[in-house]
Amino acid sequence: MNGEKPTFAAGIIERHDNRILIALRSDESEETRHWQFPCGPTKPGESPEEAMRRIARDDVRIEVEIIAGQPPIVEKVDGEEVEFRYFFCGVMKGEPTPGPYAELRWVMRGHLREYDFDRPSKPVVHWLLEQ
Repeated sequence: MNGEKPTFAAGIIERHDNRILIALRSDESEETRHWQFPCGPTKPGESPEEAMRRIARDDVRIEVEIIAGQPPIVEKVDGEEVEFRYFFCGVMKGEPTPGPYAELRWVMRGHLREYDFDRPSKPVVHWLLEQ
């Protein structure tokens, strides 16, 4: 590798009624399973914005409009530093389907505190709850 950190794109996807989409991964055991925002790795030569649109389209089956991006957050995942790029997105078309996720839920911002999020998502959740 060229020394760059792997980059993941993650979406804070909000629909017209101000509910935010959260996802529960299906590839983790029940004991370690945490909620997160829909996310995935960028592919070689792909920008984080392109990755976010692809992840929404391929994994969640919706088309999104990226409204704003946030500065990168670096977190350790399985002992490796990973850069997360979060994007505020609006739904342009489609109804989410779980795809690689065990479950998807639309939740009001204030209810995010009721869910156990993965470590990379926790600072974003805290920030959203303060807004």
